[in-house]
Amino acid sequence: MLRIIVLIFTALIPLSDAKAGTITFTCIYEFYNDNKGGKHSIDNEFKLSFVIDEDNGKAYMVGNNGSNEVTPISGSDGISFIEVTDAGNVMTTSIVKSGATVHSRNTIMFGDIIASQYFGTCSVI
Repeated sequence: MLRIIVLIFTALIPLSDAKAGTITFTCIYEFYNDNKGGKHSIDNEFKLSFVIDEDNGKAYMVGNNGSNEVTPISGSDGISFIEVTDAGNVMTTSIVKSGATVHSRNTIMFGDIIASQYFGTCSVI
């Protein structure tokens, strides 16, 4: 499965210095929407990286709070990653061939839903 994902993105996005067996998406998010409504600018840089390691058959998300294993889902026009936190919250990130991305957080905390969607661009390194 991961081999197919790597092959799809190798064909779709030019890779310059990619290591054999891995592909890395570096995503920078510029604004977000939340359950309070409206579009908000991000004051501090919000950056996520997604690493697919074909050699060990795993994928990881790397952010400012460390790294977590994620599940990659490939589609005809892009790729999505699903993360389930230790608390059972679901985070998803989708990246289309053009590099556009959305990162969605669906958090349940103290009986309330705290939802947000971040929008930005990704590049393959």
